Amino acid sequence: MNQPYDLTRRRFVTAALNWPSLDLRLTALGGIPQFVAADTQISDITSRGTAVLGASLPIITKTVTADGTVQTDAVVIPEVPIGPDVTHFVLIEASGTLILYIDEAYVLPFVPNGLDIVVQPDWIEQRGWFRA
Repeated sequence: MNQPYDLTRRRFVTAALNWPSLDLRLTALGGIPQFVAADTQISDITSRGTAVLGASLPIITKTVTADGTVQTDAVVIPEVPIGPDVTHFVLIEASGTLILYIDEAYVLPFVPNGLDIVVQPDWIEQRGWFRA
């Protein structure tokens, strides 16, 4: 079900989202994944009882391929504590605005061991998160 939120889709088609200039983070979440396309902020997700288990370091390298695939280097979420499983992720702007919902990924759910989580974007899509 991995897909962009409605606001992200609108921002793409109205030229209001510039992927290379975004201040991005990847947030690890626990609990039952619940995708609501109309959500706009991370607080919309946490208000339904979903726990934030960790947030990534800033994502620095961002590119777009000729076919519209949005890419980044691997993402590091430091020291995710032992406890609830990571069941899904959301890619967000540092402001909390939602970009992409991710609940289908290799090794999800993930059992945290107190160490960093390194998330590698999909190699099948040329290391992309999704295609606009």
